[in-house]
Order: sequence, then structure tokens, then C-alpha cells
Amino acid sequence: MSRFSFLVLLSFLLFVSCGRYQAAEDFSASDSTPDPNELSEEILRTIRAGQDATAMIDQLAAYEPSQLVAALQTREEKLAFWVNVYNGVVQHLLINDPSLYDDRSSFFSGDLFTVAGHTMSPNDLEHGIIRGGENRLGLGIIPQFFQNKFERTFKIKGGDSRIHFALNCGAADCPPVAVYSPETYHEQINESTRKYLAKHSEIKTEDGKEVLYTSPLFSWFRGDFADRGGIDDFLVEFGVVPAEKEDIKREYTDYDWTLKTGIWAE
Repeated sequence: MSRFSFLVLLSFLLFVSCGRYQAAEDFSASDSTPDPNELSEEILRTIRAGQDATAMIDQLAAYEPSQLVAALQTREEKLAFWVNVYNGVVQHLLINDPSLYDDRSSFFSGDLFTVAGHTMSPNDLEHGIIRGGENRLGLGIIPQFFQNKFERTFKIKGGDSRIHFALNCGAADCPPVAVYSPETYHEQINESTRKYLAKHSEIKTEDGKEVLYTSPLFSWFRGDFADRGGIDDFLVEFGVVPAEKEDIKREYTDYDWTLKTGIWAE
């Protein structure tokens, strides 16, 4: 290896391993800087009540990154916060301007909102942070190789495959929006996953053989489900198929991308 190549490699490794925001030492919630999880929950409750959440969305933008690092300590705090933020900003944007959805590609990839001074797109938030830095088109197999400082700081390592049944992107077939709290995150998202799959899965008999028809989310993000043993184990865990039929043939249904906001969990 040449000296130049070595320096390039060293620079790359330093770039990847360093360059993250550090936690603020003196952060504490107040009226002007509310607890991030409480704010994310209040945004969703406000939208659900049919009220304007603009002022709260602005509060998201006003955080310092170091304040978020300090406030989001546990994995549950991070997941609940970012899932709520994704659902909150998507609902807020599409309720206020449904025409944004006319070009879905532009909507999902556009820099449309700001969190802690960092302007980002729905794709940035979903794939760069919530899915732990996965490539949008990588099927959960190919990661993002170059992430910015914000994403490197806040990405949830390993992701959580259940978020695919919690994130609402504004389409009719998206999961209902729940208000996630760190203390009850696992119970809530397990329930969301079970209910969504019960509604969007069906076993049919065709030519004498059973076939499972289920959500294409499994196909689009197949690698993500390795965190729970793979798709077969995931389907068994959440009651879609019995354990003795875990290798049942699967077919994926079409996804209804019709714009539909205001789908709330009961």
C-alpha cells in the first residue's frame, strides 16, 4: 500500500470513528427546552386533536444536538423519540399541504423539516437513523457507507425491525400512528406489530397447498428482520403462522400508496 493510500484510508477511518456530537453536561428539561420524548408525544397528541403543532415542530428544530445526546440515553428513549418524530412531522406536513404527496419521491427525499438544527428528509430519518444507517434500497443488507455527523451520532445501532409496523408515511396501507413512550415502548410496538400483521396477512389454500399472503414490507426490508431471527421466526413470534408452518410459501400483496392521513391507533 502506498503512503498516499494509507493516508486516505486513515483519514476515512478517523472520519467514521470520530465526528459525533457529545452530550451536553448541563442539559435539563424546562419550559424553553422540554424533554424530547415528552415533546414528541405532545406533537402527536396535538395533531390527533386537530390542532396546529407548528410551534412544537419548531421546538424540535431549536434543540442543540448535544442536548438530544444527553436526553436520549436508553435505546427505548431513542426509538420512541425518533418514531414519534417521524410520524409527527409526516402527519404535520401532509395535513397542512397534501400536494406534497403528489410526487412521493420528492416528498420522501426532500429536506422538509429540521431536528436539532439539522435539516433532513423523511428518508434520512427512517433509513439513516431509525433503521440504524441502512441503505434505502439495500433490502436491509447493504448499509450506508457515508453518513453525516448527525446520523452517525443518532443512528440506532442494529435498528428494530418492528418499526416497519409503526412508521406511518402517509399511505393508506401504513400502520396506524401510536404515541410511543420509552417506558412502554416494547409493549406498544409489539401490539402494533401484531395488529397490523393480523389485518394484512392471510393464509389461503391454492392447489392443495397453503400460501401466506402478507405485507410487502417484509420483501422491501428483508435483511432488517435478522434482528429477530429472520422473517420466518418473526412471523411465528407475532402469531401470523404457527411454528410448525414457519416455512410456508409467502406471497406479498400490493401496497396501497393512496394518501391517507389521520390513521390513529385505537
